[in-house]
Amino acid sequence: MMIYQPEVPDSRFQCFIIFEPASARISPVDVMFRGVKVKEFYDQFLDYLLSQEKHELKDQILLNRLSKIGQMLELLQHYDKVVVSKFFDRIWRRYSYISHLGEHLFDMETFFKCFPEYKKTKEDIVAQRRDEEDEFEISDEEDQDQEQDSLAPVQEEA
Repeated sequence: MMIYQPEVPDSRFQCFIIFEPASARISPVDVMFRGVKVKEFYDQFLDYLLSQEKHELKDQILLNRLSKIGQMLELLQHYDKVVVSKFFDRIWRRYSYISHLGEHLFDMETFFKCFPEYKKTKEDIVAQRRDEEDEFEISDEEDQDQEQDSLAPVQEEA
């Protein structure tokens, strides 16, 4: 017997642009673009939106958001520490973590309108969901490290 699982709508997946110093906190497996590729990606996406004849309210909101991000990109001298994250499902615990580090860029539905070639590689652009057990294992390792650090003798300066 097969259990019916409804497909998750693409609009539920969101990606973010993260600037330094917060970009150092993003795991490399959660990065879709880094460095100069971020600027090229941004420019392609903006060109696509501006080329559209009809601009609905949703498009205007997106253009305003991209304008703000564009101003932030213009202030940078180099793009080495700028990251575009992979897509995160809004119901994942890690979504709240990454949403506090970066600026919301767009949802997957909008992304596929501009870059339909990525539909074939959807699994490559969606961040992997980590089970809570994995997070607890990481937490246990961190706790053990902290315990060892607290047991280490402290050397005072004379």
